Amino acid sequence: MGRQPGRSVPEEQGSRSGPVRTCVGCGSKRPQAELTRFVIGAGGAIEVDRARRLPGRGAYLCGAGCLTAALKRKAFGRAFRGKAGQVDPSQLGQAWASVKES
Repeated sequence: MGRQPGRSVPEEQGSRSGPVRTCVGCGSKRPQAELTRFVIGAGGAIEVDRARRLPGRGAYLCGAGCLTAALKRKAFGRAFRGKAGQVDPSQLGQAWASVKES
């Protein structure tokens, strides 16, 4: 009796460890450690979660180009299930830049 097609064996799942998340900008799947997490902060504003410890639902981005794509596609509204307030692209861009400088 052979293995059923389409079913993976634990050894075949790859060498990456830890949780895998999807970038809301480009849709690529990467380890959580490689992505930047965004959450809804006080007043419904979207904030960068540098320590990845803030409560609530998170949305992940892998690059600056993905931030532009996510804003264009209105992906933050879907990722936060409509609970995010008005998204300010300049504020998010500044927050993203401050994270990448650190």
